[in-house]
Amino acid sequence: MSRQAPIGHRIRGRRKDMGMTQTALAGAAGISPSYLNLIEHNRRAIGGALLLRLAEALQIHPSTLSGSEESRLLSDLGELASDPVFRDAPLDRGEFSGAISAAPAMVNAMLQLYRAYRSALDDVDMLSERLSHDPYLTEASHSILTRITSIRTVAEIFEHYDDLPAAQRDRFNSTLVRESERLAESATEIFSFLERGAAGRPAANPSEEVDDLLYDNANHFPALEDCAETLRGSIDRSGGLFLTDLINHLKSRHKVMVERLRPEELPASGHIWDRENHRLQFSRALPITSARFLAARAVCQLEGSDAVEGIIHSSRLTTDAARTRARQALLSYLAAALLFPYENFATEARELRHDIEMLQQRFAGSWEQICHRLTTLRRPGQEGIPFHFLRTDIAGNISKRFSASGLQLPRYGGACPRWAVHEAYLTPERVVPQLVQLPDATQYLFIARAVRTGTGGYRVPQSVHSVMIGCDTAFARDVVYADGLPLDDISAAVPVGISCRQCPRTDCLQRAHAPAEPATSTIPPPDGARPKPAQPD
Repeated sequence: MSRQAPIGHRIRGRRKDMGMTQTALAGAAGISPSYLNLIEHNRRAIGGALLLRLAEALQIHPSTLSGSEESRLLSDLGELASDPVFRDAPLDRGEFSGAISAAPAMVNAMLQLYRAYRSALDDVDMLSERLSHDPYLTEASHSILTRITSIRTVAEIFEHYDDLPAAQRDRFNSTLVRESERLAESATEIFSFLERGAAGRPAANPSEEVDDLLYDNANHFPALEDCAETLRGSIDRSGGLFLTDLINHLKSRHKVMVERLRPEELPASGHIWDRENHRLQFSRALPITSARFLAARAVCQLEGSDAVEGIIHSSRLTTDAARTRARQALLSYLAAALLFPYENFATEARELRHDIEMLQQRFAGSWEQICHRLTTLRRPGQEGIPFHFLRTDIAGNISKRFSASGLQLPRYGGACPRWAVHEAYLTPERVVPQLVQLPDATQYLFIARAVRTGTGGYRVPQSVHSVMIGCDTAFARDVVYADGLPLDDISAAVPVGISCRQCPRTDCLQRAHAPAEPATSTIPPPDGARPKPAQPD
C-alpha cells in the first residue's frame, strides 16, 4: 500500500474555494500547471519548500497540508483491512487513497465503527476471563445451575406423575416457586455485578482519541512552545534550568514545598503532587532526570494551564476521560519544551547527528525524554528529522506510539516480532540499531533501547520498557546510529512487516497469525528479472 497521503483534494478544494485557477496557483508556487494537476490528483508527493509555497499561496497553515490526518487514516485502514472479519470479503487497499479523497467523513465513520467493534471484542474477552476466574461469579454460576436442576426435577415429577397426593403436590409447588424466586435473585445479582462500573461506557477509547490529537497536530504544538519560552525566561534567563532552579521557583513564586522522601513513604509512582496544599513530594530513589521533569511539570500545571486548556477546548476530544488523558500528555509536552528549548535542542541534535546519549548529557534528560522531544521538532522552516516513536512493555503491549516517518504503527495488537523494539530486551540499556525493509520495499532505521525505571530500593519492583525511535533511511546518514550499517545493500536489511496479519511474508518463522491477504511478493525485483509469487511454507 502506498504511503503517500492523499492531500491533493485539500489543495484542490481550497483553490476552488478561493476562486483560483490551476494556472494561477501553479505560478504562485513556482511549478507548472501540469505538475500541480498531478499533485491535486494525489500522483505526486509534496514537502519542504514546495509545501510552504503552496500553503502561503492558499493562505493556510502548512500543517494543513502535512498529510498527517490522511496518513493516519491510511494506516488505520490498513490495520482494519487485515482483521480476520474481512477474510471472506477482502478490501482492496489500492482504493483507500481514493476513498479518503472522495469521502473522508465516511472513512472516519467506518473507522469509528471498527473501533467500536474492537472495543466490544475486548469487552467480551474481559468478561470471559472474568467469568472463568472470578470467585463470586464461579459461586453464582454454580448457584444458578443448582436452581435450574432443582426446577427441572420438579417439572419432570409433575410431567410423569399425575396421581400425586394433594399434600405432596403442594410441597412440590412450594419448592418450584421458591427455587424460581432464588433463580431470579441469583440472575439479578450476577447481572448487577457484571454491569457495575460498566454503565455509560464511553463510545471512544480515550487513548485512541489522544493518539489522534497528536497525529492531527504532527505532535507539534506552537502554543506550548511559545508558552515554554515565556516560562523559561521567568525562571532562569541563563537557560540552565537545573533542578534547584525549578525548586526555588516553585517555592518563591508559588509557595510550593518540595520534599524528598524515602521510597516506602510514597506510592508506586514515586511522587505526590498536591496542588491544593502546595506540596510536591518525590522519592529519593528517583533519577535526577525524573525529579527534574516532575518539578517542570508542576511549574507547567501552575503557569501553563491556559495554553493546555486552549488546545483541549479546540480539539475533537469527546469524553472527559480523553480530555484528562490529553491534559496529562500536553503538560508533559510543555514540560519537555521547557527543559529542552526548541532552537537549542534542534541545533544540538543536528550537530551531534541525533546521538541520543550525547543529548542526554547535554540536556540532562532520560533516553525516553530525549526520544520524545526529537519527535516534536516539526516547526515550519526549522523541522527536524521526521521520526517515529514506539514504547512497549516486556509483554509486547504498546503504551505509546507516534509516527511522522511514514511507518505504520499498529494500533491493535503487537508489532512485528522482528523489530528491534523487542530485541532490545535481550541486552537491556544497550542501544540496538537496525536496518529494516518492509514488504513494500520501503526501508527504515530503527534505534531501540530497553530501560529500567524504579522508585525504590532492592525489594521494590522495577518497570522495564523498550523505547524505539526511527526514521526513513533517506535521513539515516544524519543519524549517528546508522554508521556501520550497510545502507546501500538492500539485501542486508532485515525483512519485517507491521504485524503478522498485515504482513504478506510467508517465510517468517516467527509468524503468529495467518496473513489477511494471499501473499504475493511486493519487493521490486532486480532490473531485468521477473517477479516470482511468494511460495507457501
